[in-house]
Amino acid sequence: MEFNNKLYELRKQKGLSQEELANRLNVSRQTVSKWEVGESTPDMEKLVAISELFDISLDELVLDKAVKNDEASEQKVKSDLYSDIKEHVLTENNKKKAKKGLKIAGIVLGALVLIDLISMIVYFVFFGMPQ
Repeated sequence: MEFNNKLYELRKQKGLSQEELANRLNVSRQTVSKWEVGESTPDMEKLVAISELFDISLDELVLDKAVKNDEASEQKVKSDLYSDIKEHVLTENNKKKAKKGLKIAGIVLGALVLIDLISMIVYFVFFGMPQ
């Protein structure tokens, strides 16, 4: 939606007349009318005032880009991400592989501890206890 149409829609949603909007922005009613029919566009100062009045970002006002910072949208993204992870990563096959990997790691760690213990006993047998 182009800026002029966006301004018209926002003004109507807020229940403001062109005259009321003009008074809030310190411009004439004719200026607001020219903005809405696309004959002219507001300067940066007025764009900022319009975005604040209608509580939307400048991107959303001028470029028609919706800002996705609201919590519901953010929560949906997190929920979708969690669902994707659960579906693709936490599969039964991957769980079995993880358990197998943990078993192998446990066996290797146990073997290292056993080798260390045996080498310590052999050292004590040949050289005696350190004093």
